[in-house]
Amino acid sequence: MSILNVENLKFGYLDDTVFKNASFKILNGEHIGLVGINGCGKSTFMNLIAHKLHPDNGTIEWDKNISFSYLDQHLKVYDDLTIKDYLYDVYSELYDKEKEMNDLYDSLVSVDESKYDKIISKAEAINEYLEEKGFYMIKSRISNVINGLGIDDALDRNLKDLSSGQRGKIFLGKMLLEEKDVLLLDEPTNFLDASHVEWLSKYLINYKHEFVVISHDQVFLNNVCNVIYAVDNKSLVRYKGNYEDYLKLKDIRRKEYEASYVAQQKYIKKTEDFINRNLVRASTTKRAQSRRKELEKIVRIEKPTHEVEYHFEFPFSNSFNVDSVKVKDLVIGYNKPLLKPINLDIHYGDRIVILGANGVGKSTFLKTILGFIKPLDGSFKYASYNKLLYFEQEYHGDLSITPLEYFKAKYPSYEDKKIRSILGKYGITGDLAIKKFSELSGGEITKVRFSLLCLNDSNLLVLDEPTNHLDKHAKTALKDAICEYPGTVIIVSHEKEFYKELNCREIVFDKIIYKKEVK
Repeated sequence: MSILNVENLKFGYLDDTVFKNASFKILNGEHIGLVGINGCGKSTFMNLIAHKLHPDNGTIEWDKNISFSYLDQHLKVYDDLTIKDYLYDVYSELYDKEKEMNDLYDSLVSVDESKYDKIISKAEAINEYLEEKGFYMIKSRISNVINGLGIDDALDRNLKDLSSGQRGKIFLGKMLLEEKDVLLLDEPTNFLDASHVEWLSKYLINYKHEFVVISHDQVFLNNVCNVIYAVDNKSLVRYKGNYEDYLKLKDIRRKEYEASYVAQQKYIKKTEDFINRNLVRASTTKRAQSRRKELEKIVRIEKPTHEVEYHFEFPFSNSFNVDSVKVKDLVIGYNKPLLKPINLDIHYGDRIVILGANGVGKSTFLKTILGFIKPLDGSFKYASYNKLLYFEQEYHGDLSITPLEYFKAKYPSYEDKKIRSILGKYGITGDLAIKKFSELSGGEITKVRFSLLCLNDSNLLVLDEPTNHLDKHAKTALKDAICEYPGTVIIVSHEKEFYKELNCREIVFDKIIYKKEVK
């Protein structure tokens, strides 16, 4: 049975067509992975089926009895809800029922005895309803999700005061607690540590309903999905099976598609040549007109799209022979310490990866030693020879500007042609350069930021979760650029597949104690 039907979908931004006659469906029991390169339209498609965008043409029809929830990769929070209030709000209807039941029992004190049986019967019916809905297991359910996703135990904290990673986990947790018929998950593993990704994988494997998930984590997709949809050539191609099955079939289909495109182009050219030669001749004009009508009816195959090649580069300034950073008894945090005092020496040329659970203080540590946040105690010292390049985890800028405008704000003298040439190395080509940031994918925004950042030379790289939203080809290009960089590198990352080949020394932050490990 079909839960969602998408037929002949067409959608685009200005003159840029994202989808053309695309079709998609969700059947009972399907756990779907939505894959494709950065910027191909995955998040756009999620927004379309979540009714946050409207198609230019075609239909998006949900079964009228189906409910869904949507985890966006660009979540925003504006209110003062606490974590506890936000999570427990899932069960507000059941708490209202409990209050109604308790009010009925309390009313027995003052009502006539003749009404006792009716009141007790009604209260017991409510109690049966609460038991059926698992009301008395709510605390256990929430604890399971909190522990599984690594959500901070301080449930009285406001959502707006949390990091993006912490918020993302809490929003994901609420979705899991709601248990809607269909989950729409856009990059749910971006801010999860390996143990929490493992927990989420097991949860989704056993999820009794359907879901659609976007992720660049191939192991995760392979574990949780039984259907893959690939966004390719402005359409959606369905593959039955997990991610490994998709990889086996992808190249075969790609070659078939390219062969079909080439054959059709030859036919079109041959037919057009025939029409041009024979249309003006009286003896053959009818045949030419007939061929032209045939050509007008043909369904044109889109030109095959190929995976973009990226070239990341970090220009190097100079080397030196003293320690790059010295940290002594440093206490970090805002109102209270997040960790015990940190002592750390980073020598010139070191490669450091900082590990630890979300919210433990990794980004806070970086911002402290970079001077953005004042330390609570202790000290840190930079070598005067350091020339710093810092990539912040989140983009806090204006979403209404375009990549071209983003560049011109920093380099007003640069001509558009030069800016486009720079952006092109990072996969931002064509109309992407004039799209608003709000219309770009998370991966495309990351690439734009790197393209500007890497115009500056340095000898100290500080990168806070640089791989979030990036597809595998962009990650490879970024990794290659870091490998070639001769200076000092400090990275915060949760993605072992990325940093394991960088020959990094691992520094592990723990919320209870601080410890240092050498790989």
